[in-house]
Amino acid sequence: MSRYHEGLFDEVRAAASDRARALLDDALVCDMTLPWSPSYADTALLSRFHRAGFDLISLTVNDFPGSIAGSVAHIAKVRRAIRAAGDQMVLIETADDIVQAKRDRKLALTFNLQETNPLERKVEMVEVYYRLGVRHMLLAYNQKNHVGDGCAERTDAGLSRLGLKVIAEMNRVGMMVDGTHCGYRTSMEALEACEGPFIFSHCCAYAVQPHYRNLKDDQIKACAATGGIVGVNGVGIFLQDLDGRPESMFRHIDHMVQLVGPEHVGLALDYLANPEPFFNMINVSPAQWPKIDGKPHPRAAFVQPDEVIALVDLMLDCGYDEVSIRGILGENFLRLARQVWK
Repeated sequence: MSRYHEGLFDEVRAAASDRARALLDDALVCDMTLPWSPSYADTALLSRFHRAGFDLISLTVNDFPGSIAGSVAHIAKVRRAIRAAGDQMVLIETADDIVQAKRDRKLALTFNLQETNPLERKVEMVEVYYRLGVRHMLLAYNQKNHVGDGCAERTDAGLSRLGLKVIAEMNRVGMMVDGTHCGYRTSMEALEACEGPFIFSHCCAYAVQPHYRNLKDDQIKACAATGGIVGVNGVGIFLQDLDGRPESMFRHIDHMVQLVGPEHVGLALDYLANPEPFFNMINVSPAQWPKIDGKPHPRAAFVQPDEVIALVDLMLDCGYDEVSIRGILGENFLRLARQVWK
C-alpha cells in the first residue's frame, strides 16, 4: 500500500528541475499536520521529513478519544524526545523561532490537538496546552463532542455554548482555531465566532473528491475571508487517488488556488509511514468513519514527504510564480503564526 522505498528521495530529486531544487532548498517549508499520537510517534521519521526539505512540522500530540492525563503525559514524552535530539530539531514557541531554526539547519516542531476532548470540558486547559506547545486545535474529530459536531456525525447541529467559550479562549491565548474534521455547520459557526484568521489544517476539496471529510467551496471561501488558510493533505482516499500521487494532491491545491488565491493555501501531508493500522481502525469504527455508499474505505497510499519537490515542479509547470509557491510551501503559515500566536 505504501509507495515508499529506499532511494525514493534520490529518485524524485534527480527527476526534478534545477529551478524546483533551488526553490525548495531556499524556501520555508511547513507541514501543518503529522499524526504523532502514542501509536505513531517515531522520531526517526522526522529526519526523513527534514531531508526532504521540510523546515517546520506540527505534530498531533493528543491521545484518543482524548483526556487530560493521556495527552499531557504524551506531550511530556514528546518534549523529552525533542530535547534529546536537540542537535537536529527544536520545539519552537514563536514565529521568529521558525525562521531561526531554518537558519540553524534544525527542524522546527510545534504541536496540535485533533480534538477538544483533551480539555475535558475545562476551558482553562486551553492556556495550559498552549504553554506546553500546542499552537492549533481542531474542534471535533468526525463525531459529536461537547463543543460541536464532526463531519461524519448523523446530525449537523453546530457549535455548543461551550464551543463558543473554547473559541473565545483560543483567541485570547493565541491558539489557531482549526475546523478540520468538523461538521459543516460547526465549521461555519466557528468561522463566524473566531476573531482573526481561521485554519483548516489538513483538508482536501469536496469539489474534486466528494468525501464527507473534504471541504465544500463555501467553507474554503469563508476561511479565506478571515485571512486564514487550508492545508491540503496527501491522503489517498481524500484525493480520489488510491496511489496517493503528488499530481492528485496538486489538483486539490490548484482548485483552492483558483477559488481563493494562493495566499490561502498550505501543505499538511497528514502522513502515516504505516497506514495499515489506520485503515483497520476506520473500517471497524462505523460511528466515526461511516461507509461511503455502503462500502468500506479502501486501502490507499499517502503522498510521501520525499515528493514535496514534485509538488514544486507541478506548480512551476502550471505557471505559479515564485511568491505564490513560497507562500503555499510555508510562508502563508508563517504569516498566520505572526498574526495569531502570542
